[in-house]
Amino acid sequence: MTNIHPSENSYVVDQESATEMARLIDQDIIINKQMGGLFPPDIDQGRVHDVLDIACGPGGWAMEVAFEHPDKHVVGIDISQAMLEYATAQAKVQDLQNVEFRFMDATSKLQFPAASFDLINARFIVSFMWKEAWSELIKECSRILRPGGIVRFTDTDHVFSPTNSAALEKFNIFVSDIFVRTGRSFCTEEKANHFGLTSMLGALLAGAGIKNIREIPYMLNYSAGEPANFALTHNWEVVLALLMPFLKNSKAASQEELEQLYQQALVEMRRDAFRGIWCFMSTYGEKPL
Repeated sequence: MTNIHPSENSYVVDQESATEMARLIDQDIIINKQMGGLFPPDIDQGRVHDVLDIACGPGGWAMEVAFEHPDKHVVGIDISQAMLEYATAQAKVQDLQNVEFRFMDATSKLQFPAASFDLINARFIVSFMWKEAWSELIKECSRILRPGGIVRFTDTDHVFSPTNSAALEKFNIFVSDIFVRTGRSFCTEEKANHFGLTSMLGALLAGAGIKNIREIPYMLNYSAGEPANFALTHNWEVVLALLMPFLKNSKAASQEELEQLYQQALVEMRRDAFRGIWCFMSTYGEKPL
């Protein structure tokens, strides 16, 4: 596996940003709660000893696994030095001796021997993956997975998912359009408001020889008055602020229009009539014995 676009940084936000780090820490808490557990519900956890978390960020999921399962060894990889330093420091503070963090690029060959892991996890990596990198990454996952091991991808097709906010829907269209134009999206229609990813994951896993593929959809209601409203609308406020340089550089709209839409989105998300659902899906399967 070679680096797909070696001269380009595929991240749509600054991966070294302290603000992004704080957002990811909060997002991990939201996602872990919504998914109801750290592992797929129907796997034999007794067979899982070595775990890899791809694009681990500040290490939230990896450290939760290490804490709840001291019998398992967990490795988190990421391209952000700031995230890795934070995760390593937090693991030390919590005296988690069964977790480690390494610098590694998920769009390049994974620096692990064959058959190294029993479970490989990756969540919401659509934000930095090139379209053609997906099949290469999944092949790499199959290579480093032990027979009978599990590989799981949890991801989404939207930045903000369906809402009644006109500004958020406009941002969805902007980002989807840019993803098509820059080779990140599986959708070929520039005016679509989705990435076309989740419907492809099962086929991509099957193409790498993964069997017994399952899909679990999740829908998190963060409308006004719902328990998740404050946490997720705050998350989107931060995402919008972090996305602005990417949107401006991509010439999605004029700087004035983007700033006006940003302010409009903040107002609309705080209205009592606001309605929003975040949709994502977990797709996973096994390497044949």
